[in-house]
Amino acid sequence: MRLTFRAIISSAYAKSFRLLGGLFTKKTFRKIIRLLYDPGQSDELKAFSAALGMFLAIMPIWGFQTMAAISLAVMFRLNKPLVFMFSHVSFAPVFPFIILMSFKAGGYWMAKPSTIVNFNLAHLGDHLQQYLYGSITLAIVSGVATWLLTFATLKIIKALKQYRAALRLKKAL
Repeated sequence: MRLTFRAIISSAYAKSFRLLGGLFTKKTFRKIIRLLYDPGQSDELKAFSAALGMFLAIMPIWGFQTMAAISLAVMFRLNKPLVFMFSHVSFAPVFPFIILMSFKAGGYWMAKPSTIVNFNLAHLGDHLQQYLYGSITLAIVSGVATWLLTFATLKIIKALKQYRAALRLKKAL
Protein backbone atom coordinates (compact mmCIF):
# COMPACT_ATOMS: atom_id res chain seq x y z
CA MET A 1 0.00 0.00 0.00
CA ARG A 2 1.42 3.33 -1.04
CA LEU A 3 0.61 6.43 0.98
CA THR A 4 0.36 9.74 -0.79
CA PHE A 5 1.38 13.06 0.66
CA ARG A 6 -2.27 14.13 0.74
CA ALA A 7 -3.26 10.99 2.70
CA ILE A 8 -0.51 11.57 5.26
CA ILE A 9 -1.48 15.23 5.75
CA SER A 10 -5.19 14.47 6.00
CA SER A 11 -4.43 11.72 8.54
CA ALA A 12 -2.37 14.15 10.63
CA TYR A 13 -5.18 16.71 10.57
CA ALA A 14 -7.75 14.07 11.51
CA LYS A 15 -5.64 12.99 14.49
CA SER A 16 -5.23 16.62 15.56
CA PHE A 17 -8.97 17.21 15.43
CA ARG A 18 -9.59 14.06 17.48
CA LEU A 19 -7.02 15.28 20.02
CA LEU A 20 -8.69 18.70 20.05
CA GLY A 21 -12.08 17.06 20.59
CA GLY A 22 -10.63 15.13 23.52
CA LEU A 23 -9.48 18.37 25.12
CA PHE A 24 -13.05 19.59 25.46
CA THR A 25 -14.54 16.74 27.44
CA LYS A 26 -16.12 17.29 30.85
CA LYS A 27 -13.30 15.44 32.58
CA THR A 28 -10.59 17.60 30.95
CA PHE A 29 -12.58 20.77 31.56
CA ARG A 30 -12.87 19.89 35.27
CA LYS A 31 -9.10 19.31 35.48
CA ILE A 32 -8.44 22.69 33.90
CA ILE A 33 -10.84 24.39 36.31
CA ARG A 34 -9.14 22.63 39.25
CA LEU A 35 -5.77 23.92 38.06
CA LEU A 36 -7.11 27.45 37.81
CA TYR A 37 -8.69 27.31 41.27
CA ASP A 38 -5.57 26.03 43.05
CA PRO A 39 -5.69 28.15 46.22
CA GLY A 40 -1.97 27.66 46.89
CA GLN A 41 -1.00 29.84 43.92
CA SER A 42 -1.65 33.48 43.25
CA ASP A 43 -3.61 34.68 40.25
CA GLU A 44 -0.49 36.44 38.98
CA LEU A 45 1.46 33.18 39.01
CA LYS A 46 -1.30 31.30 37.20
CA ALA A 47 -1.59 34.06 34.58
CA PHE A 48 2.19 34.07 34.11
CA SER A 49 2.13 30.28 33.70
CA ALA A 50 -0.46 30.55 30.94
CA ALA A 51 1.38 33.44 29.28
CA LEU A 52 4.71 31.61 29.29
CA GLY A 53 3.09 28.55 27.74
CA MET A 54 1.51 30.66 25.00
CA PHE A 55 4.78 32.50 24.39
CA LEU A 56 6.71 29.25 24.01
CA ALA A 57 4.04 27.73 21.76
CA ILE A 58 4.53 30.46 19.16
CA MET A 59 8.32 30.86 19.45
CA PRO A 60 10.14 29.23 16.52
CA ILE A 61 11.76 26.45 18.56
CA TRP A 62 9.99 23.58 16.80
CA GLY A 63 10.31 20.29 18.60
CA PHE A 64 11.63 21.86 21.78
CA GLN A 65 8.54 23.74 22.95
CA THR A 66 7.43 21.14 25.46
CA MET A 67 10.92 20.62 26.82
CA ALA A 68 11.43 24.38 27.15
CA ALA A 69 8.00 24.80 28.77
CA ILE A 70 8.59 22.14 31.40
CA SER A 71 12.15 23.32 32.09
CA LEU A 72 11.11 26.95 32.55
CA ALA A 73 8.06 25.98 34.63
CA VAL A 74 10.30 24.02 37.00
CA MET A 75 12.94 26.77 37.07
CA PHE A 76 10.46 29.55 37.85
CA ARG A 77 8.23 27.34 40.07
CA LEU A 78 5.17 27.94 37.94
CA ASN A 79 1.99 25.96 37.54
CA LYS A 80 3.46 23.15 35.40
CA PRO A 81 0.19 21.75 34.01
CA LEU A 82 -0.95 25.22 32.93
CA VAL A 83 2.37 25.96 31.21
CA PHE A 84 2.24 22.57 29.52
CA MET A 85 -1.37 22.99 28.41
CA PHE A 86 -0.87 26.46 26.98
CA SER A 87 2.34 25.45 25.21
CA HIS A 88 0.31 23.09 23.04
CA VAL A 89 -1.73 25.67 21.13
CA SER A 90 0.42 25.19 18.03
CA PHE A 91 -1.06 21.89 16.89
CA ALA A 92 -1.47 20.93 13.22
CA PRO A 93 -4.74 22.73 12.26
CA VAL A 94 -3.64 26.00 13.89
CA PHE A 95 0.02 25.89 12.84
CA PRO A 96 -0.48 27.32 9.31
CA PHE A 97 -2.31 30.33 10.77
CA ILE A 98 0.48 30.92 13.28
CA ILE A 99 3.05 30.84 10.48
CA LEU A 100 0.97 33.20 8.32
CA MET A 101 0.37 35.64 11.18
CA SER A 102 4.06 35.52 12.10
CA PHE A 103 5.04 36.21 8.50
CA LYS A 104 2.61 39.14 8.32
CA ALA A 105 3.78 40.54 11.68
CA GLY A 106 7.39 40.31 10.56
CA GLY A 107 6.57 42.55 7.62
CA TYR A 108 6.30 45.51 9.99
CA TRP A 109 9.96 45.05 11.00
CA MET A 110 11.34 44.75 7.48
CA ALA A 111 12.37 47.68 5.27
CA LYS A 112 11.08 45.80 2.21
CA PRO A 113 8.53 43.26 3.47
CA SER A 114 7.81 40.15 1.45
CA THR A 115 4.32 38.93 0.75
CA ILE A 116 3.07 35.42 0.31
CA VAL A 117 2.38 36.22 -3.36
CA ASN A 118 6.01 37.04 -4.17
CA PHE A 119 7.46 34.25 -2.06
CA ASN A 120 10.29 32.45 -3.85
CA LEU A 121 13.15 30.27 -2.73
CA ALA A 122 15.77 32.61 -4.17
CA HIS A 123 15.13 35.03 -1.31
CA LEU A 124 14.59 32.43 1.41
CA GLY A 125 16.90 34.27 3.83
CA ASP A 126 14.78 37.44 3.65
CA HIS A 127 11.60 35.43 4.12
CA LEU A 128 13.07 33.53 7.05
CA GLN A 129 14.23 36.75 8.72
CA GLN A 130 10.76 38.25 8.31
CA TYR A 131 9.17 35.10 9.74
CA LEU A 132 11.54 35.00 12.74
CA TYR A 133 10.94 38.67 13.58
CA GLY A 134 7.21 38.15 13.23
CA SER A 135 7.09 34.99 15.30
CA ILE A 136 8.97 36.62 18.16
CA THR A 137 6.65 39.65 17.94
CA LEU A 138 3.56 37.44 17.80
CA ALA A 139 4.84 35.34 20.72
CA ILE A 140 5.33 38.43 22.89
CA VAL A 141 1.96 39.94 21.98
CA SER A 142 0.17 36.61 22.50
CA GLY A 143 1.91 36.07 25.84
CA VAL A 144 0.91 39.52 27.11
CA ALA A 145 -2.67 39.08 25.85
CA THR A 146 -2.89 35.64 27.47
CA TRP A 147 -1.61 37.05 30.78
CA LEU A 148 -4.19 39.86 30.70
CA LEU A 149 -7.09 37.59 29.76
CA THR A 150 -6.17 34.89 32.26
CA PHE A 151 -5.61 37.36 35.09
CA ALA A 152 -8.88 39.21 34.37
CA THR A 153 -10.80 35.92 34.13
CA LEU A 154 -9.39 34.68 37.43
CA LYS A 155 -10.22 37.96 39.19
CA ILE A 156 -13.77 37.94 37.79
CA ILE A 157 -14.29 34.33 38.88
CA LYS A 158 -12.97 35.13 42.34
CA ALA A 159 -15.27 38.17 42.63
CA LEU A 160 -18.28 36.13 41.51
CA LYS A 161 -17.51 33.44 44.08
CA GLN A 162 -17.29 36.05 46.83
CA TYR A 163 -20.54 37.66 45.67
CA ARG A 164 -22.33 34.29 45.66
CA ALA A 165 -20.97 33.48 49.11
CA ALA A 166 -22.22 36.84 50.41
CA LEU A 167 -25.68 36.16 48.93
CA ARG A 168 -25.80 32.72 50.57
CA LEU A 169 -24.79 34.27 53.88
CA LYS A 170 -27.54 36.88 53.56
CA LYS A 171 -30.12 34.19 52.80
CA ALA A 172 -28.97 32.16 55.80
CA LEU A 173 -29.51 35.10 58.11
